Amino acid sequence: MFKDEKITRKSDLENNDSLSAYDGMTCQQNSNCFELFYKLIEDKRPRRILEIGTALGGFTQYLKHVCDELNMDTDIRTYDIYDSYEYSIMIKKGIDVRVEDIFLQDYSGLLNTEIAEYIKSEGNVIVLCDGGNKIKEFNLLSQYLKTGDIIMAHDYGYDTETFSKKINKVYWNWHEISESDIDESVKKYNLKPYMQDEFDRAVWVCKIKE
Repeated sequence: MFKDEKITRKSDLENNDSLSAYDGMTCQQNSNCFELFYKLIEDKRPRRILEIGTALGGFTQYLKHVCDELNMDTDIRTYDIYDSYEYSIMIKKGIDVRVEDIFLQDYSGLLNTEIAEYIKSEGNVIVLCDGGNKIKEFNLLSQYLKTGDIIMAHDYGYDTETFSKKINKVYWNWHEISESDIDESVKKYNLKPYMQDEFDRAVWVCKIKE
């Protein structure tokens, strides 16, 4: 099992709780995410990581720790629409935390055009969709990807049957995005599965732009 002394693995899915923590800060993730994201970052060595949905900040801080441990000069930018006291701690650690809504109300476009440029700039990027509407976040942001970029979304199950039989009360209790929700964007923007069999255990969909 992947080990890090700052990781607290907590899971009680019968009571709707799988809130693992990093360095005392809640991650709101299945604990399988730690080893898998370490492997992903080590393999792809992204220039930038864009996260939608900072929440309580533990997962974002873990991503920063991985990049630092691997001696990578990776810029991490994370957005949330609600402020939290944890964010000042994160900023001091070198994480670019921004409290603002970046999407138009109907998700037909971006309020902040910097986001598109952030993704399209030189160097590979990992885009993490974990905000209030993961389906629309994925479908909107995938259009800006370059070859080699990764886009992911949390609370994923291939379909309702798969979630019911293999995920619910096993790995995770929340199902907010299925393959059919993103199929059009996957085909349109030439997105292919990347480490998907592994990331199924962490309830993230993972696609690479080819």
